[in-house]
Amino acid sequence: MILNDHHHCEDLLDLLNDYLDGELSVAECTELEAHLRECPECQSLLASLRQTISLLHQFEETPSSLPPSLEERLIARMQHLLAERH
Repeated sequence: MILNDHHHCEDLLDLLNDYLDGELSVAECTELEAHLRECPECQSLLASLRQTISLLHQFEETPSSLPPSLEERLIARMQHLLAERH
């Protein structure tokens, strides 16, 4: 069982975009999915990220991936929100 501690959540946050893009190894994907089954906060963050990406894709001129600076800001904000909850 994967512990739902703050540090583990922070480590996995960086993997969420790669997870949604299908770019994780089988081992990383398995670990992340196991953690997501046990962690409502990370489930919520993943749902928010999915929704954000979905909204971005609704615009015709939006690139298929997030600009690096936006991705970094989103991850930093999610880490900050996660830190506030713990």
